[in-house]
Amino acid sequence: MFRTPFISTSDLVVSEHPIASVIGAKVLNAGGNAIDAAVATSFALSVLQPQLSGLGGDYFALIYKADSGRVYFINGSGYSSKLVSADLFRSLGINEIPPNSPYSITVPGMVDALYNMWSRFGTLEWGALVNPAATLANKGFPQYPSLVKSIKDNYEKLMRDDGSRITYLASEVGVGNLIKFPNLGRALNLIAENYRNFYDGDVAEAVVSYINSKGGFMDVSDFRDFRSFWDDPLTAEYRNYTVFETPPNTQGITTLHLLHLLSDMDVKNFEALSSGRVEAFFKMFRAAYRIRDKYVGDPRYVKKDLLGSEVIEELRKALNEELISKHRKAQPSGDTTYYVISDKYGNVVSGIQSVFYSFGSGITEPKYGVTLNCRGSSFNLVAGDVNELAPRKYPFHTLSSVVILDANKTLKWALGTSGGHYRPQIHAELITNLIDYGLDPQTSVELPRFLWDPTTDELIIEEGFKSPNVDATNVKYVKYPSRLGVAAILEVMGGNIKLGASDIRGDGIGLSIGFP
Repeated sequence: MFRTPFISTSDLVVSEHPIASVIGAKVLNAGGNAIDAAVATSFALSVLQPQLSGLGGDYFALIYKADSGRVYFINGSGYSSKLVSADLFRSLGINEIPPNSPYSITVPGMVDALYNMWSRFGTLEWGALVNPAATLANKGFPQYPSLVKSIKDNYEKLMRDDGSRITYLASEVGVGNLIKFPNLGRALNLIAENYRNFYDGDVAEAVVSYINSKGGFMDVSDFRDFRSFWDDPLTAEYRNYTVFETPPNTQGITTLHLLHLLSDMDVKNFEALSSGRVEAFFKMFRAAYRIRDKYVGDPRYVKKDLLGSEVIEELRKALNEELISKHRKAQPSGDTTYYVISDKYGNVVSGIQSVFYSFGSGITEPKYGVTLNCRGSSFNLVAGDVNELAPRKYPFHTLSSVVILDANKTLKWALGTSGGHYRPQIHAELITNLIDYGLDPQTSVELPRFLWDPTTDELIIEEGFKSPNVDATNVKYVKYPSRLGVAAILEVMGGNIKLGASDIRGDGIGLSIGFP
C-alpha cells in the first residue's frame, strides 16, 4: 500500500484534485449534503482540471439516498445539433468525425445536470456552491502535475485554436505556477446567478457563434432546448451484492455484462496477479465489447433488453468468437475525472464528468473560456448502425460509475475511474478485487491493471502480472504505476465510518473536515 486511505467518522470527499476535495469537504462541514458538495466539487474540477472536464462537457452520477435506500441516475450528456446528420457529413466527403474538429462538438450537458440534481436533492443556496469555482478561475490557483503534463502534451493542439491559446498558454506552464481563467470566471459568475445563463443567454450565443466560425454546425436553439434527464440505473447481482451501473447511452451495461460472465466462474481459482486471471478476463473483455458495439447507444435507438436472456445468451456465445471492435477510434489518455462523496446522513454521489479527449475538441470559446467537448466523435457514419449520427441524438458515452449494495441492501461501496473505453474493464477488475479477492479499497485501487484495447486488439499490462498466453495482436507492458485509469473507492465500514481510497496514478486525495 503506497497511500493511506482517509477514514472518516462523518463525511468524506474523494476527488482527483486536492483543492476540489477541500472545497467539497468545506460544503459538507457547512451543513450541505452530498449533492451540494457534488455541485461545488464538479464546478471546482472544471476549473482545476480543464483537460479532463469543464462547462463544455458532460456529467453523469449515481446518487444513493440513505433515507429510502434508493439509487438514482442523472444523465447529463448532450445531444448533437439539429443541423447535423450522417447524410450531411457524407455529402461533405467526411468518412468519420475527427475529435479535434468543430464537427465533434455536442451540446454540453454538465451545467444543466448539476442544477437538475441540486434542484431535486440539494439544500444550500445554488450560487454559494458555484462561487468557489468562480473564485479559483478569477484569482488563480497553482498548477498541479497532471495539468502541466496535459498542457505540454497538447501544446500543438492548443496552439491551433485562438481561444485555447489565450486560455491555456498565456501563463507560464510549470508545477506550482499560478494560472488564472478570468473569462471562465465570468461564465461561472453568470451561472451562479442563474444556471440558464449558460443555455439561454450570452454564453450560449458566444459558444454557438464560435463553433460556427470554425466551420461547425450548431444552433442557439440546440442550447435553449437542452435538458438533462433522470433514468433508472441498471443492476446485476454478483456474489450476493447488487451492483448499480449507468444505463445507455453509457457503456455501464458492459460492466454488468462482464459481471454476468464472471459469475459463471470462480475468479479465486486465479491469483490476483496471475497470468490465468489475465487470460480469462481478456476473453471476457472481447465478448462484452462485441455486444457493446452492436447495441449500446442512444436509448431511443436501442431495441433490445440488454440484460434480458436473449442478449445474455448472445454474450456467452461471443466468448468463442473472434473480435476486433468496430467503429471506435484510438483514444488518447486523460479524458475524465471521477469523484465520490458521502455526507454524514449516509447519502452518496458517485459522479463523473468529461470533455472526452484531453482538452476535448481543442476548441475554446474565447469570451467565456469554455473548452468544448469532442463527444460527437463517438458517432459514426455507417448506415443503420446504432450510433449513426442523426439530429439531436445522444452519442455513445464512455462515462459510467458504480454503486454497490450488500446482501442487506445497504450501501457498501461506490467507485469509478477515468479510462475511456477501458472503463468497464477497470470497474470489473476493481469489483473482483474487492469481492472475490477480499482486498481492501486502497489495495484494490493500487493493484496493477491489465486492459484490452478494443481499437487495436492490443493487451496492455502494468508491471506486476505474470506473462499471459493470449492471442492479442500485441502484448505491451507498461511501467507501474501508469495512467491506465485514475480510480477512487468509498467504502462504508459500518456505523457512520467511511473509508476513501484515492489512486496513486493521479493527484487526488480523500478528505473530511467534519469530525465531531
